[in-house]
Amino acid sequence: MYKQKLSISINSTFDRNKLCDEFEILMSNFCKTGQIIGDYETPFITDNELIAYQTTLEETSLSEKYYDEYTSKRVSDLENWCNSTLRTEVIGKAISDHRGACQCKKPDFYVLCTHALNDTGFLECGTCSQIVPLYKLAQLNYDDRHEMLSWETNYKACDNLQLNCTVGEKWATMQMSNPKSSLSKQGIAICQRIWKATEIPTYYYLHNYRRISLKKDRERLCPSCQENWLLTRPLLDFYDFKCKKCKLLSTFSPVAF
Repeated sequence: MYKQKLSISINSTFDRNKLCDEFEILMSNFCKTGQIIGDYETPFITDNELIAYQTTLEETSLSEKYYDEYTSKRVSDLENWCNSTLRTEVIGKAISDHRGACQCKKPDFYVLCTHALNDTGFLECGTCSQIVPLYKLAQLNYDDRHEMLSWETNYKACDNLQLNCTVGEKWATMQMSNPKSSLSKQGIAICQRIWKATEIPTYYYLHNYRRISLKKDRERLCPSCQENWLLTRPLLDFYDFKCKKCKLLSTFSPVAF
């Protein structure tokens, strides 16, 4: 991951409040295309310059070749109103160890998976186990990406409830672990949309956190089709269960005994 500075000089008399609003909306556009990841940082104005420091998956994530039509128009309008050019600059690389960006030409499959502390991306490559940059999936449209971000927000909210252990813990855990929950239905529908658009099978990860014996955990069947889905060895060094029919993945419970 990389920290990047986005800035644009104001060389006009255009309403500054309007420029600030448009610059902040542009950051939102970058989030929706996946060009900005992690926690969103609020932009600011100093003297005659609008500035934002954001996080990206790759050094080239903010390249205009990844703009969608909405981002292109907003950048064009902002540059015209400021009488200046939007600038991007890589100012550093993340110190912590994060997975990089997938470079595979044709992955075997994708995995839709995230958690409360994830700040890199929610689509994993089933071949290299790296993060798939959404902005490189040109087959996906604006509505697809919007639905993905909605699901990500919902999932992280549920995971936070589960981690806090006080309000809504059981409900949140059910949302993440039951394939028939509203959250899972939303995620599975997204997987199907990705599969249809990219022609790459996309699996949905089901959370598994319960006080259960390891023997009983190993014996559990796919919660959707009730067929055997235990793997002989972990997939991508993480997933212990895989249902090819239902396109579901899961793991042993970390508190199994």
